[in-house]
Amino acid sequence: MTEMESLTRKSLMHKILSVGCGMLLNIMCISCGNQEAYYRFHEIKDAEWDQNDMLVFDIDSVAFELNIPYSMSIEVTNNTNYPYRNIWFFVQTNFENDSVFAKQEMQYLLADKFGKWTGSGFGTLYQASFPFNNNIVFKEKRNYRVRIEHGMRDKQLEGIEKVGIRIAKKEQDLQI
Repeated sequence: MTEMESLTRKSLMHKILSVGCGMLLNIMCISCGNQEAYYRFHEIKDAEWDQNDMLVFDIDSVAFELNIPYSMSIEVTNNTNYPYRNIWFFVQTNFENDSVFAKQEMQYLLADKFGKWTGSGFGTLYQASFPFNNNIVFKEKRNYRVRIEHGMRDKQLEGIEKVGIRIAKKEQDLQI
């Protein structure tokens, strides 16, 4: 290898390293402005969610500011073996009262009428985020709980890889 080729390679490696560091710095700056307070997933073993399998999310309120609104979304990762366009969830929360769970049934579309998956992704995996509650106010420091079951008729619901929840400060409350 000639000296010129060596210098060209070093210059190319330096440019690649500079671009990579710049991208990493941008990602770090964006994530610093992120108002996420809680973000957890449960992986579904073998992408087969049993009808009796309840996913439980224990939320420690230490990360939350009291008496300000938060929004919660349900996050779903499905694979292309999921046989339906929609999914039903039975969701129970104890946000209002420590010992009483409020129950809600929610339906979300994972694919449009042409079978195109609504989430982002490629290949065989897609992730979608669905709004659940846009006005959660934590009134006291305590442990909160969210329980989720699928509400589909299948005993073993195939194609769901992960289910999670995300809780973040409401966007309009972030304006300065």
